[in-house]
Amino acid sequence: MNTPAIQLAALDLDGTLLDRTSRITPRTLDAIGQAVRRGVVVLPATGRGLSALPRVAAALPGVRYAITSNGAAVWDMGDDPAAAIRSCYGDPGPEPVKQPVCLHYSPLAPATARAVYDLLERCQGELSYFAHGRTFKTPAGMAWSKARMARLLSTEAKQADDGRFTVLPDLRTYFEAHAGEIEKFCMFFDSPAAARQMLPLLEAIPGVEATQGSPDNVEATAAGVNKGSALLALARSLGIPREGVLAVGDSENDRRMLEAAGVAAVMANGMPSIKALADIVSDRDCDHDGVAELFDRLGLTGM
Repeated sequence: MNTPAIQLAALDLDGTLLDRTSRITPRTLDAIGQAVRRGVVVLPATGRGLSALPRVAAALPGVRYAITSNGAAVWDMGDDPAAAIRSCYGDPGPEPVKQPVCLHYSPLAPATARAVYDLLERCQGELSYFAHGRTFKTPAGMAWSKARMARLLSTEAKQADDGRFTVLPDLRTYFEAHAGEIEKFCMFFDSPAAARQMLPLLEAIPGVEATQGSPDNVEATAAGVNKGSALLALARSLGIPREGVLAVGDSENDRRMLEAAGVAAVMANGMPSIKALADIVSDRDCDHDGVAELFDRLGLTGM
């Protein structure tokens, strides 16, 4: 296909850059390294909070920027991304930390956040929210998460429990003190059907942008806040035109990013509704070098 020169490549994590064991294949790492040497800015664009970026994402060749919480936050992680990510851990341990620079921050309005919280708090499942790069859970939510990971209903990669989560006895107390600072809410259910029933209820709340990162969850950010709006904001700050922006994803929470980018690439394991948006679809999935294949086909490798 004929494409413009790509200068910025945003990669979703789960089901795209990461395989189902939360690793990046060696072939994909090599392809990213080649693209970076050609001058392409490569970054993760994820629904996770900054603290939940895995170590392998922090170790991407030349990585500096990250879009998190479905676009509610854009970070400059500087020259030590791993230390910047650990600065948002609930328990960073003895390893060094370094404060990242938040380039864009778009939390939900307090009243909107309260409406979302009140709705989701009544549900059975794993509720979490993100604020200032941190990922907040409860002990019950952590237990639910472990059970969900054991059955793994989607392409979501398994996340390590290594201090990255801020575990609170309850979510309500912190929320009431920081209602105007919430980047995103995330709720996992015990079935895709339960998530589908919740999605229109979230969408009906004024000021909310609701989506799904996997079939068994719902996610809420402020209206107009998504990976696409964040990606274009970062591109503008770097002086990169839309035509030079590549987005790679697989699920509904990648929709706005794929629509915003100059080139939309979707993984073989992507949702059918998301494949319909694509300029190019990989033949290989996230477990078999799908991102590397796309980079090859788009001419980002060869160095």
